[in-house]
Amino acid sequence: MMSPELIPKVHSVAVDRDMCITAATCLAFGIYELDDEAKAVLLTNNGSNSDDPQNPLHNAEGFVTVSDLLNPQNESYEQMQARVFESAQSCPFHAIIVKDENGEQIWPPTIV
Repeated sequence: MMSPELIPKVHSVAVDRDMCITAATCLAFGIYELDDEAKAVLLTNNGSNSDDPQNPLHNAEGFVTVSDLLNPQNESYEQMQARVFESAQSCPFHAIIVKDENGEQIWPPTIV
């Protein structure tokens, strides 16, 4: 895992269901599972996932904050930021979207 000091300040993460084609590289990071359609969903610390419409831990766009993600190893916030950022980088189809605390997309890079 990358050193937390080298990771951008990750605030929230979501999976773009249209871009996800089940490469499943994200599963190695322990914060995702595959749903009934074989799409990656985020695991949240309330025992549900980001695909559940009743889950209050995601917003309307499906973003979940780093502090609301499942954290069974009880890692620090900085370690979880690194886990999220690395998991997003591992997706060959750029289906994992990461935003900073200002709501700016930091992964995948946007083309201007």
